[in-house]
Amino acid sequence: MALVAALALLALAAALLAGAFATSSASMRATRSARAALLADAAARRAIATTIAGWSAVEESLAVGGALRRVMADTTSAPLDRADTRLVVQRLSARLHVVAVDVVVPATGAMLARRRARVLLRQFTPLDTTMVRPPTTITRWPAGALY
Repeated sequence: MALVAALALLALAAALLAGAFATSSASMRATRSARAALLADAAARRAIATTIAGWSAVEESLAVGGALRRVMADTTSAPLDRADTRLVVQRLSARLHVVAVDVVVPATGAMLARRRARVLLRQFTPLDTTMVRPPTTITRWPAGALY
């Protein structure tokens, strides 16, 4: 009788151990996916901000309908944190541009997260034509309507 009870307790301990391992594995995968989603979102925002801040005559000289494609380098040291960032600047009209970005994390291997974003930009005609001013984003709603 004691042998049967000992075997039953051993089987219960093995089942509890297997359940704890499965739970910890699922938690680790969920954390890795959440981290990758945060990294992808940050990389997309950083790529758009870098493009707007570094606006130059190259973007301004695009013909209407013309597009400029870029692959942005990621300087992250950890391989799982590297992002593959591809950006397109397209001129829609004389004053309108769209910046679209597609980010995949990690840059190599199985994809954990993907973030796509685009921003519509309006270019104002500068008073001084020798200086290229960065464009401003077009908001969907006025700030006063959000509250």
